[in-house]
Amino acid sequence: MQSSLEHEDLLIKLRAKLNEGKIKLWEPPYVSTEGDTSHNFQELANRIASELSLDMTIVLDGLLELQQHSVDRSKANEEFKETGCATLRVKAPGRGEKGVFKVMKKLNVMGTELINTICEVLGVENTRLKLIFNGKVINPSRSLEDQGVKNGIQLMALIMAENTEALKREDDMYLQMKQTLEDATLLSECYDDLGDESYLNLEDQTGKTVDLPKSERRSLFIGLALHERGRTCVKKREYAFALVLLLEADRQLSECRAQILNTVDNYGVLQLDIAWCYLGLQSLQAANDAAARLAKAEVAFTNSYGPEQQRLIALKGTDANERVLFMRLYLLQGIVAYHQNNRTLAKELLDKAERELNNLRVDESSVQALMELGWSECQAYAGLRAAQGDVNGAHHYLDTATRRREVERRANRDDREQRALGLCEDGSPVDKQLTESLVGMGYSRKLAVLALRNANNNVTDAVRIIQEQPELLEDSDLSEEEESTEPVVPDNQLLSELCSMGFESETAKYALKLSRNDLVRALDILHSEGPCADQNDTNNPSTSTEANTSRKRQKKEEKRRKRKARQLAVHRLRQTIRYEDDDYLSSPLSEEEHFLIQYKSLL
Repeated sequence: MQSSLEHEDLLIKLRAKLNEGKIKLWEPPYVSTEGDTSHNFQELANRIASELSLDMTIVLDGLLELQQHSVDRSKANEEFKETGCATLRVKAPGRGEKGVFKVMKKLNVMGTELINTICEVLGVENTRLKLIFNGKVINPSRSLEDQGVKNGIQLMALIMAENTEALKREDDMYLQMKQTLEDATLLSECYDDLGDESYLNLEDQTGKTVDLPKSERRSLFIGLALHERGRTCVKKREYAFALVLLLEADRQLSECRAQILNTVDNYGVLQLDIAWCYLGLQSLQAANDAAARLAKAEVAFTNSYGPEQQRLIALKGTDANERVLFMRLYLLQGIVAYHQNNRTLAKELLDKAERELNNLRVDESSVQALMELGWSECQAYAGLRAAQGDVNGAHHYLDTATRRREVERRANRDDREQRALGLCEDGSPVDKQLTESLVGMGYSRKLAVLALRNANNNVTDAVRIIQEQPELLEDSDLSEEEESTEPVVPDNQLLSELCSMGFESETAKYALKLSRNDLVRALDILHSEGPCADQNDTNNPSTSTEANTSRKRQKKEEKRRKRKARQLAVHRLRQTIRYEDDDYLSSPLSEEEHFLIQYKSLL
C-alpha cells in the first residue's frame, strides 16, 4: 500500500503544479504529432522535478501518465457526443493492474448489463460482484442514467469472494442479512401489539429508551442490524463485504427523520465506518464521497452530543471514550484532505488526531488488572480512558455506569409493563402489586388485570367479579375482532392444491375458510379434524358449535405461533444488534495509529 500511496502523492503534487501554471498536457506544445515526447514536455518535466526536488525520470513518467489520462478523457468525451456511448472506468481493489480497465455502455441500459460485462472481464460470477458509485450500490434493475452514472466516471468493483471458504462465509452472511430484514419487518409491524413483552428498544447514551415512530421502526431496526453485521466484517478486515452491508444500512437509515437520527450517535458512526472501508480498500476515487460522509458524521456527533460535547458530559459525566470517534474523524478527514491536495488542512487535522490519540493511550498492565476484576477488555479500555488511567477510578466508573444504566433500563421496563396493564374504569392505572397478588392466588395474569380494571383496583371486588360475574371479564378486544371478521372466500389455487393432495373439495373449502387461506393452517385443520366437517350444514347447531370452537382454537393457535415467531426474531436480532456499551469506543486504536504514522510520513 505504501508504494501506491507514494505514487498517488507524486500525482497529487504534479496536478497541483499543472493547475498552478494552467498547463494543459493534452494540447500543443506538449502533445507531439510524431508520437514521441516533445521538447517542451521534457523541459516541463525538468522544471517541475527541480522545483519539487524529485528525480526527473520519475516526474517524466508521472506527467506522461497524466497526459494519457487527459487524452483518453478528451477522446471519450468526443465519442460520447457522437455515439452516446459512455466510457466508464472500473477499478477492482486487490486485482492490481488487471483490476483497472474501461468499458463502454449507453447510459439507458440496465445496471445488470454493465454488471455482466464487468464480470466477463474479471472472470467472476455476477452474483459475486457489487459495483459502487458515488457511495451507492448499482441497482441491476434500474438504468445507469437513473442512478446518476455519467460519461467518464469511475466505478469500484467489489468481488465478494475468491475461495470456497470465503464463498461459504459470505453465503451465510447473505442468508443472515435476509433473515435480519425479515425479523426487523416482523417486529416493526407487530410492535404496537407486544404488550409488556421486553422487545428491542433504541437507547440513548444513558440507557433511556427513545420512542420509535411506527413508520420508521422497520428502517431503524434493519439499518442498525446491518450496521452491526458490517462492523463485524470491518473488524475482520473484510472491507468489500462490509462496505456493501454498510451502504445498505445507510440507505435504510436515510429513510428516517433527522430528529430520530440526531438522538443517538449511530448515524454518525455509520458514516465513519463507510469512510474507513474506503480507506481499507484503497479507494482513492471515493475521496469526495468520503468527505461528504465525514461532514455528516461531524454534524451528527454535534447534534447528538451537543456543542463541545456538553450534552454528553451532562449525561455521562465524561466524554473521554467518545473522543475515540473524534480522533478517527480527524484522522479520516486529514487523509481525505491529503488526497484532495489540501496539505495544510491535512497536516492540521492529522496533528489533531495525533493529540487525541496520545490522550487516549492506556497502560496495558492496567487493562489486565481490570480484567482480573471481572471487566471485559473493552470495558477496561473505556474505564481507564474515563478515569485518566487510574485503575481504582476506572473500576468505580464502570461499576457506577453499569448500575445507572440498569436503573434506567429497569425504569423503562416498569413503565412498559405499567402501560400494558392499562387503566381502570375510573381512569386510574391498574396497580401492578395488586395484579401480582391476584396472580399469587392462582388466577391468570390476564384475568387478574381484567378484574382489577372492572373493580377499580379493589382486590375484594376483583375476586368477587372473577367468581360471581365472569361475564364482565370477557375480552372485548377479542370479541370485536371476531365480530368484525368478514366471510372468507377460499382461494381457488389453494383449493386446487388441496384437492390434488386427495382432500374432498367441500372439506378443503371449509379448512381454507377457517384458516383464512393459510395453506399450512388449512393442512393442520384437515389432519386434526379429518374429512367429516361439513361447512354447508349451517342449520345444524352441533356443526355450527364445532365450527365456532374450531375457529377459536385456530385463532388461539395462530396467536401462539405469532408470539413464538416474534420471540425467535428478537433473539436473532439481539445476537446482531449491540446491547451493552459500545465496543467501538474502547478499541486499542492500533490501526488508527498505523494510518496516522503512514500519512504523516507522506507530509
